[in-house]
Parts: sequence; structure tokens; C-alpha cells
Amino acid sequence: MTRLFRLAAPALLGVCVALAACGRRETPARSGGGHDPFLSIVAEDPHGRSLRFADFKGKVRVIDLWASWCGPCRMTIPELNALYERYRERGLVVIGVSVDEQPAAVLEFQRQVPVRYPSVMFNPPLAFVIGQPSSIPTTYVVDRDGEVRKTFVGYVDAATLEEAVRQLL
Repeated sequence: MTRLFRLAAPALLGVCVALAACGRRETPARSGGGHDPFLSIVAEDPHGRSLRFADFKGKVRVIDLWASWCGPCRMTIPELNALYERYRERGLVVIGVSVDEQPAAVLEFQRQVPVRYPSVMFNPPLAFVIGQPSSIPTTYVVDRDGEVRKTFVGYVDAATLEEAVRQLL
């Protein structure tokens, strides 16, 4: 019995994590306290080029944490491409943040699923501001002042995300 449990436990844990990521759950927004904590973040894209979040000061931001191995992420990225294209002239920026450990995995994934918005690798400064993700995907909607207004853990449908964005534009 103990041997069976040891063999089955990792698989069961993996199924539970996958199911949690596939469902949509909205968590309360965190307060930014009047200072935009994102402005100090610099992260590298998968090619090793720096992206300064300060370049997005005053914009509404959708920050999407994803991974190349994540099924719901694969569904979300084309929806984020469309959202970015629709609202970027009104002050929206979408920033994809890959939690993959290897940039090469991200580049290979992006050959299959084009990402048409800025994309970076997760790093300690991002973790300091938003914390470690409990599930992938996790999507943050940030207002023009840098306050996280909505956090969606797991897949969020396009209409729900678009409504959250439109309220801030």
C-alpha cells in the first residue's frame, strides 16, 4: 500500500495542479498604495534583450504569466494578441511573462504560437512585486497608476478579461 501511494502521489499531484490551472478563479486585487511598483522592473526577453517596465508608465497593463508546457496558456495567447491589437492605441500594453527556465523553450514555443506583444522571462524583481505564481496561467490587470486591480488564476475567458481592461481605459 505504501509503495503504491509513493508511486501514485506524484501523478495525482500533477493532475490536481493541471485541473486547478484549467479552472478560472478571480482573486482580490492588491493595493499599489499610490506608487507604481512596476516601474523599477527590468526583465530580459527570450533573446536576452532588456525590457524596462518604466516604458509602460501611465498605461493599463495586462501581465500574463505563462509557460510553454501549459495547455491553457496556449489558448490564451491568441486572445491576448487580439486584445492588445484592439486596445493598444487606447493605452493598453500586454506583457507576457514566461516562467520557463530556458529561453530556448520559449523561442521554440513562439515559433508555433506567435506572441505579438512584449514578452519577458520571469525574474526576482517581478517576483518581488507580484509574488510567486501559484498556478499558470495567472493574469494581472494593472491600472495606469500601477495598482493591480484584478488577478485571474487559471484560464480567463477573453470576454471577462476584456471587460476588466475596458473599465480601466
